[in-house]
Parts: sequence; C-alpha cells; structure tokens
Amino acid sequence: MSLESDGAATAKRPRPSAEDPSSHCEAAEAADRISALPEAMQLHILSLLPLPSAIRTGALSRAWRDLWKRRWQDDGNAAAFLRHHLRPCSSPSSKKLLECLELRQSQGRRGRLDRCSLVADNPAMGARQFGRYLDAAARCGVEDLRVELPEKPPSPDTPTKATTLRFPFPAAAGPALARLSLRGIGVSGLHSRAARPCSALEVVRLHSVPVDDRGLARMLALCPRIRVLGLHSCSALRRIAVTAATGRKLSSVTIAGCSWLIEVDVAAVSSLRSFRYTGGFLSSFYLPDNAAFADLYICFDAQRSCNVRICQKVFSDWFESRVCSKLTALTICSNVLFVVSSLPNGISHAESAKVGGHFFQSMTELQLLMLDMKAPELANIYVFLKNSQCSNLERLFVQLPSIPSGPLVDSSNYVGVEPPEDVLENLKVVKITNFNWNRIEVQLVSFLLRKASSLHKLVLVTPSLVPLDVIGIQKEDLLLVGEAVANGKIILSKLDDAATKPFHSDVFAEV
Repeated sequence: MSLESDGAATAKRPRPSAEDPSSHCEAAEAADRISALPEAMQLHILSLLPLPSAIRTGALSRAWRDLWKRRWQDDGNAAAFLRHHLRPCSSPSSKKLLECLELRQSQGRRGRLDRCSLVADNPAMGARQFGRYLDAAARCGVEDLRVELPEKPPSPDTPTKATTLRFPFPAAAGPALARLSLRGIGVSGLHSRAARPCSALEVVRLHSVPVDDRGLARMLALCPRIRVLGLHSCSALRRIAVTAATGRKLSSVTIAGCSWLIEVDVAAVSSLRSFRYTGGFLSSFYLPDNAAFADLYICFDAQRSCNVRICQKVFSDWFESRVCSKLTALTICSNVLFVVSSLPNGISHAESAKVGGHFFQSMTELQLLMLDMKAPELANIYVFLKNSQCSNLERLFVQLPSIPSGPLVDSSNYVGVEPPEDVLENLKVVKITNFNWNRIEVQLVSFLLRKASSLHKLVLVTPSLVPLDVIGIQKEDLLLVGEAVANGKIILSKLDDAATKPFHSDVFAEV
C-alpha cells in the first residue's frame, strides 16, 4: 500500500501479541483455569519467569493483561524492582543511589534486577555518573530499564544541552535487557563501528529523544529482535523508514506528536499487527499491503483540506487489498471520516457488500474522534457505517469536541444522507463524551436507538443530566430519547466512567 506526495495514518482490541496481549477469543477465556488461582499465587508464578515471558502471560485473559507489572510487589520479590526518583534537595543523593546499585551488583543472583527506573526531576548526575549507573544496572541483569530526565526547552540566553548517552550503553549491551524507555535524553554513538547489536532488546520507547532519521534507522539495525517501537515528541524526526531487514519482527509501531515528521514508510513490515498514529498529515505514507492488522489508530490533527487525495489513495488501497480483514479495533478522527466518505465515486453497494464483508468482518470496536460535529460530520458517519458493513461491531465510542462546534440550535444543519440500514444489529455498548444536546448530537443518539436492536446501554457524558428540549428535532426522536433515559437504556453522567473505556484509551500513555 503506498502513498506519494501527501499522506495519512491508523487502530483495536488486537490479537494477543507479545507486547500488547490485550485480547483473546472468548473460547480461550472460557477455558482459562489459571485465573482461578489466588492472586498471590499468580504473582509468585510470574516472579519465577523471565520478564518477556511474564509479559506474554497477558494473552491468557484480560485479567492477566497487566498482572505482570505487580509481580514485584506482593510476592516477596520486591527487590527485583528498583525505583530511583531524584528530586531537588532530596535524600538520598545521586551518589548514594549509585553506591546502592553498585552494592547490589556484588550480591550475585540475590542482587538481580528485573526492572530499574530512574526518574530525575533535577538530575545531579553527570554523563559519567549516568554511565556508571547504567553499567551497574547491566551487571545486575536488568531486563526493563527506564530513564527519564526533565525536559528543558533551550533558552536564547542560556541554551541547555541535553544529557547524551552512548548507544549501546553498557546496560543496553547487556544480554538481559528486553525493554528500554528513554525520555529527555540524547543518544550518541549509533554510527560508531564499535557499536554492538542489542541482541535481547524487544521493546524501545523514546519520548522527547532528539534522534534523527539516520540515528533511528541505525538503532533499529542494532536491535534485531525489536517487536515494539514507540516514538513520542521526537522533533528531530522527519522521515521514518523501516526496511524488511530491520523490521522483520516488528509487530507494533506507535507515533505521536513528532511535529516535523512528513514521511512514514513501513511498507516492508509484513509482520505489523498494530499501527497507531496521531499528528499532522504526512506528505508520504506507506503501509504494508500484506499485513494482517489487528488494531489501527489514525488521528490527523491538521485541517482536512490537506492531502485529501493522498489519504483517499491509502483507504482505497485498504478496501482493495483487504488488509484489515482481521481488524478488531479501529480509532479514526473526523478528518479520516471525511476522506473515506469522499472517495472518488464512492463504493458501489455491490462492491461494498463484497469488500466490506471481508474488510471489517472481525471489527468489534470503533472509536470516532470528532474534531467537529455538524451535519456534514453526521453524514460522514452514516456513509462510513454503510460502506464498511461492520455487522459484528459491539462497542462504539464517540468523542465529541470538548467545546461545542456550533449553537445548540442551527436550523441550517441538513444532513442530506439517509441513515444506513441493518449495520448495527450486534451493537451492545455506546459511549458518547462531551455530549451537549445539540440538534446533530441528538440525531445521532436517536439513530443509534433505532438501529441498534441489541443495544444494552448508551452512556452520555454530559454537563446536563436533564434532557434538553432541542428545536428542530422531530417529536418522535425526542420521545424516543426521553423514554430511553427513563428506562435506563440511556445513562447520563457528568463524569467519564473508566469502567467503560475504549481499547485505545491509553495507547500513548507509555510511549
């Protein structure tokens, strides 16, 4: 799948993968017996496993998804997780922490570290001390290393040079390191002939790391087993290109807030199962046409007038190649809705039945991020649901603009598109946030109440817990909404209940 000269991007509840084992089929969960064990025993079992194996147990069931993160807390193995948080004028000092870590390395097996986290709000360590710290962590067999420094925007008067560490630094060169998270740290030495491969490294997350295009490509080349790549606010990146050689095991790519990024090319990565992107439109965008995506997230925060033809080409290719036949969760913004609904000549009914039946047959969750919500946006929602034929959709989340995009009453709002028929028969849960009782929003709710015959609950997160009279809405629609509120099918809430949240609610939290 290719794009040239203007570009686009992608979102679920994916198939279980090593890094993000968030979902499993219902049959697997029904057969899960190990979850019946007391939690203390479950944590003890996890403490006996190598870290990558412990993470992969998340595929057993949803209950096990994040259990591995607590295995150091409740089973007497807390020493396997060392957290250092340096604050201004705090004790112990960075010197004391370094001595503590070096003491651990002298304890052999008893001093082993699964995870090591260094967060420095006011770092008192120089580059040399950091090198000693990481070296000591490596000698303790650390498997999950997180180093976070404060972000200091340079001042014209006193420019601040970012702390720089050589890659692979001693800890990264260690045989055990599987997960590496860096924030606010420069990386050097990537192009040195002495740089050795990080043979065990599977997960790399970089936040506010000033790595450039060549540096990132070299880092990927030095990590032959990398499965998960996360890039957040890496402003030096302009082009991300992953080759078949450097990405042969890559299953998840997440890109957020890389403000100067203009090109993304992962077309050679047929192993890709998860792709998440939020940022501006891209001038060039390539996704593999032979991958079986499980979850996609695409949010373009730029004006939709940019790169529409390029984005249309991307989505046309998706429909033709059917790369999303195994997609289970999709998050897209209203800019993408606009692009899909304006595909040249649309998709004929016969073609949509043929393509849609394969394209979205596995999708059970859809999240729509609406940057605006007027009549054209509602029309685009109708067109998308009609053309995608997502008959197995069970959960729908709609995030409306936090600030209403127009007056509560606007008689000029004419949708101009008939609501689709027979596309939501399996829809069970709907949540709409920032609901403000305007005409178009109420029309969307009445459409869902009429078409979703299996609907269990519809949650409206709204500042007004009393249905408002909306001029311009048919009386039948108002009565339908009022009845649904009275019988409990519609739940009004001022707070966004975390118990009902989309799969992609926190996909950028760890990047």
